[in-house]
Formats: sequence, structure tokens, C-alpha cells
Amino acid sequence: MSYYMICPSCGKGTIGRYATDDSLCGECSDNSSTTDKLSVEKLQEQLNTAKKALTEIASTRQEIWRGGTLVGLEATEDAKIAFDALAAIGDERSGDE
Repeated sequence: MSYYMICPSCGKGTIGRYATDDSLCGECSDNSSTTDKLSVEKLQEQLNTAKKALTEIASTRQEIWRGGTLVGLEATEDAKIAFDALAAIGDERSGDE
């Protein structure tokens, strides 16, 4: 028994024995692994860029002055937020181990 389906990716009609509503046509299924690999690479690149930016922000410090004397440095509010964001995405530099 054969089934008729429309490819959700390209809209092309296909007849196939094991076709389902979410099946891809032969052309789209051949290209899907390449597309998936490129998508994963792009997402990894975006994640690495975000981690780098958050790491730089997390390292920002502000001076602490008391009585006209510099007594130390502390993380800025933005640095604290960036540090928490790094911890949430599991960055090894966030100190959450």
C-alpha cells in the first residue's frame, strides 16, 4: 500500500510506501544531514561568541574608595550578571564546578 504526502520542507508531493505526514521527500532528506551539520556549526560559533563576550564582561571590576583611599576592586553589577549567565550555560570558567 502506498501513501501520498507533501514534503514539509519543499512542498513537493511524494508517493511512498512508508510516507507519513512529516516525511521529507528524497531530495530534502538527502540534504537534511548537511543542513543539520551546518546549523550545529553555526550555533556552536554563536555560543562561543556569546561565551567570549560574557567572559570579558564578567572580568570587569570597579574601584572601591574609602576616605579618598583606594581599598580594592569588586565585580560590577554587569559582571555579576554575566558570571551568572556563564554558570547557567555551563561554562567551565564560571567557577560552578
